[in-house]
Amino acid sequence: MAAADPTTLELLAGFLAGPPAPPSGSGGRSWPPTAGTLPDFGQRLGGGRSARELVTALRSFGQVIFINNPLSGLLLLLALCWQSAAMGLLAAIGVVAATLTAGLIGCERSVLRNGIYGFNGALVGCALGAFAAIASAPALLVWSLPVAAGAALTTLLVEHQGRWLVRHLGLPPLTLPFCLVTWLLLAMVAGWGQPALALVESTAIPASAPQLAPLLAGVVRGFGQVFLCPSLASGSLVLLAVAAASPLAALTGLAGGLASALTALAGGMDPGAVHQGLGSYNGVLTAIAIGGTFYATSRSSLLVALPAAAATSVISPALAGGLATINLPLLTLPFVLATMATMLALHRLLPSLLPVALHAQLTPEEHRRRLLVARTLLGDFRQRLRQAVGNGRRLALLPQAARQQRRQLAALFAALDRDGDGSLSLAELHTALLGSPAPAGPVGTGRPTAAQLGELWQRLDLDGDGRVDAEEFAELMLRLQRLHEGHERLLTYLAPVDADGNERLDAGELDRLLASVGQRPLEPGERRRLFGAQGGSLSWGRFIDLLLLT
Repeated sequence: MAAADPTTLELLAGFLAGPPAPPSGSGGRSWPPTAGTLPDFGQRLGGGRSARELVTALRSFGQVIFINNPLSGLLLLLALCWQSAAMGLLAAIGVVAATLTAGLIGCERSVLRNGIYGFNGALVGCALGAFAAIASAPALLVWSLPVAAGAALTTLLVEHQGRWLVRHLGLPPLTLPFCLVTWLLLAMVAGWGQPALALVESTAIPASAPQLAPLLAGVVRGFGQVFLCPSLASGSLVLLAVAAASPLAALTGLAGGLASALTALAGGMDPGAVHQGLGSYNGVLTAIAIGGTFYATSRSSLLVALPAAAATSVISPALAGGLATINLPLLTLPFVLATMATMLALHRLLPSLLPVALHAQLTPEEHRRRLLVARTLLGDFRQRLRQAVGNGRRLALLPQAARQQRRQLAALFAALDRDGDGSLSLAELHTALLGSPAPAGPVGTGRPTAAQLGELWQRLDLDGDGRVDAEEFAELMLRLQRLHEGHERLLTYLAPVDADGNERLDAGELDRLLASVGQRPLEPGERRRLFGAQGGSLSWGRFIDLLLLT
């Protein structure tokens, strides 16, 4: 038999590849233009090795505060240099040493390029730049040696201890390598007593009364204190760098910093210290981590993120007091402990709050888009599943379709309905799209068999009358378009559900997936329809088919 004529194929391709509407709530284009991860930034700089290495270094600065964006990294480096040229230089040395070590020991290239191995090294440089007494170029040269050695050590910790945390506990190492290495270096320097490696004397922070304007300035300073930069100008540049890549992260960080600062004041921290950002920087990091980086931004994640941010100020006094007995600074330990404890608690107590797959972290905006796509597709699927159990007609998308879409679908249906009887037969559909009848059994060509097409036909026939009319065909095409638009985001969102890693979905995992988008657990009839009377599981491919055809 003759293959489908060009008009039919053009109509089908034109409908499926036409300008898709963005998923509900996705927001369309990113704002501002600098937002996101800017994956082509290296190509804009020429695409050579030097450009790639520069972009990797800039991403490393951004990853300190969960921003994988080279332009933001440049602003962050500027913030460090604004604080002091020595701090900016030592942070850059830390990034280079950590990244080179990652390359030498054979760390995964894509992870390295995204700055995951460099950001702890950057923080080591920031810390020693803040605590070291550097009054001359020779002193700066001397201090660069422990910075480089410490940064290299953070890479070894990320690669080995970090992988252990991910594999056994599902936790990222965060800034724990930075804390451990910096404490080690400071203890060694203090023990040696070498004049060339002198530390600055700590200065008292002037006391002040609690006031709103200084409190808000303290929250902005908290962004800078993540990098050990106390000035308001540096804090403002850090906040700008975060907002340039992710306005949602900036807002979440501000809310977390405010919650942490208010808790610190209520707990008795001196207002002068709060106004310097010391009561908010751990809260900034924790809120961004829980409220948009490791979990998609939602009402549930924010309701957890803000108390977790406040908790950093609750645990800080005891931690700071313990570390002070051995003359070591607090650093970001409250953030590390609060974030890890929260993630462990959520896994046990609120499994419906799905984490973002560690290999697929981008921006809070993208994580939220994945959530909204999953909510839309799974909501449609659940509605059709209930109707299927009740043998109802399942037209959910067609009544909402735009007039232009309806015209396209009508033209496509007319082209496929070759005998003009107002309905499609199995032979018509197969001949139109594939060009010849389906083989009776597997023939090794990858083409569908008659049995497979029969099953497909049953699902196309929404009301079970043995015919596929124009409305049923249009509904399937609209489902296919919606699934096509959100397919990649949906699969990325689904990945953490497969807790046992068998690449199959059982009833319990599906219930957890449904709960994550606000759906109730499966009813007995729905469970039987999907998994059979004896239970079992579905492959991911089969589940995607059901999302389309149920």
